[in-house]
Amino acid sequence: MTTIGNATADAYVKRPPRETRFFLVHGIDEGLIHERAKALVEAALAGKADPLRLSRLGGDAAARDPGALADEVYAIAMFGGSRAVWIEAQGSDLLPALAPLFSRPPPDCVVIVEAGSLRRGAALRTAFETAENAASIECYPDDERGLGKLIEAEARAAGLAVAAEARDYLVGLLGADRLTTRGEIAKLTLYARGKERIEVEDVEAVVSNAAPSSLDAAIDAALLGDVAGVETSARRYFAEGGDGGLLAMFLGRRLALLHRLRLEMEGGRSFEAAMATLGARISPSGRRALAKQAERWSSSALSKRLAMAAALAARARRDPRLAEIFATRGLWSLASRARPRG
Repeated sequence: MTTIGNATADAYVKRPPRETRFFLVHGIDEGLIHERAKALVEAALAGKADPLRLSRLGGDAAARDPGALADEVYAIAMFGGSRAVWIEAQGSDLLPALAPLFSRPPPDCVVIVEAGSLRRGAALRTAFETAENAASIECYPDDERGLGKLIEAEARAAGLAVAAEARDYLVGLLGADRLTTRGEIAKLTLYARGKERIEVEDVEAVVSNAAPSSLDAAIDAALLGDVAGVETSARRYFAEGGDGGLLAMFLGRRLALLHRLRLEMEGGRSFEAAMATLGARISPSGRRALAKQAERWSSSALSKRLAMAAALAARARRDPRLAEIFATRGLWSLASRARPRG
C-alpha cells in the first residue's frame, strides 16, 4: 500500500521509485495536482521534453477505448528510452481500463493519472493505494509552514531575501492553489528585481488583494479623525463603483473588532497580545492603522459608535439609492468625533 501524504509529496514526485509504474495525483488543489503530475512526467523522461516519448490522453478517450490505452502504455519509444502516458481523468471511470494494466505493468513506461478530489474509499483511489506497483499522491493546499518555505525558496532562486513581515503577510494571502501561488510569487520577484530584499510595500504593490483598498482607507481616516482623508478616500471608493451599503457593513465590522480589542487592552493586554487572543488577521499596514485607532478610542466610546453603525447599515438597506449619502455622512460624523481616549 503506497499513499503519499501532502507534506512529503513534493520530494516524492521529484525522485519516484523506479519500480512504481502507476501514479494517481488527486486532491482539491488543482494547480498543485498539475504541478506534481508534470514533475512525475519529467522524472520519468529524465527531464527531456521528447514528444515521441510522452502521450497525453483525456479521461473519456482512455475509458472509452481500453485497447488504445494499452497500446500506448506498452508501446516502445522509437529511439529508445522510457515513456510516459499522462491522463487527465476529468471525472471519467478509468478503473476498468487501468485494472488489467496493474496485473501486467509496462517495463519502460509510467502512467500518471491527474484526477480531482477523490474521497477515501473511492474505487480508483483504493486501487492505486493497494496495488503493489502504484502510488496515490495527495494534493491539498499548502499549510503556513510549507507556504513560508516555498516563498523563501522562490525568492532565493531569484536572488532575493524576504523580510519576515513580508513573508508572513504573503502566507496569509496565498496558498489556496499552488499554480496561483507560484504566479503571484513570480510576479513579486520580477517586481522586486534589482533589490536585495522583498518588503511589505512590494507585496502590497503587486500581489492580488494585498493593496489597501479605498474602502479600508476611508474607514481608517474616519477612525483617526482625518476628515480630509475621508473625503478623498470616499470619493475614490464610490468613483470605483463602491457600494454604500457594503461600506456601512464593513464599518460596523471594523468597529466591532476595535471594540473587542479595546476591551482586551483595558483588561491589561498589549495591542499585540490582544490581536493574538482574537486571532485577527490583517495586513501590516492595516495593523499599524488599527494600533493607532486602538490608542485613540475607548471601549465605551466605541460602544456608542457601534450603535450608530448598525443604524447606518439599516438605513442603507432600506433605501439603497441613498446608501452612498448615508455612508459618507456616517464617515464624516465618525471623523469629527474621533479624539484621543479619555
